[in-house]
Amino acid sequence: MGENDSVVIVIPARLPRAETYTVAVTRDHIQFKAGYEEIASLHYPGGEIFRRLANIIEVGLVEFPPEATALPQAITNRAYIEVRRALG
Repeated sequence: MGENDSVVIVIPARLPRAETYTVAVTRDHIQFKAGYEEIASLHYPGGEIFRRLANIIEVGLVEFPPEATALPQAITNRAYIEVRRALG
């Protein structure tokens, strides 16, 4: 997380090639999709991270696979944000 509510997600892998990427978030769960295929899903602390993600349309993704020797200095992909809120 950066200044001015910015967010960049570092992915510890290479993303499968897709036309679009999506990051679906709830208050405690995050899901990554390449096209229509779910590629990862995990629980996260929510809070400030959820607030920031819920208020933007896209997020930058940085691929950082295990064989990489240095963190890339640029965003490698962008993903649309899909916010899923509980009803009621």
